[in-house]
Amino acid sequence: MEEIADLPDKFSFEHADEPMQGLVNLSPGKLDQVLKACLSIKVKRLFLWLAERHQYPWFFRLNLDNYELGSGKQVIAKHGALDLQYLITVPFHMKNESRH
Repeated sequence: MEEIADLPDKFSFEHADEPMQGLVNLSPGKLDQVLKACLSIKVKRLFLWLAERHQYPWFFRLNLDNYELGSGKQVIAKHGALDLQYLITVPFHMKNESRH
């Protein structure tokens, strides 16, 4: 999540996506606590977008209504595509690409 906070200034979306590939066995209960404690709307939206992109089973056990995701659109990837679920702009090439 710390790397996600630095997107896109210090890290690319691809760089942030690499560690997500190894998060196969996260505990939904512990992750729920972390997401509730996270104060950054940007980090929560991006983390959830990346997790959903990978279609991890633990992602589907999270109740997204439990997290303050703010309102309004956030431009993260300039000239990117708007993801309507999380209201963030992401790179065009990653928007419709699924890992699984």
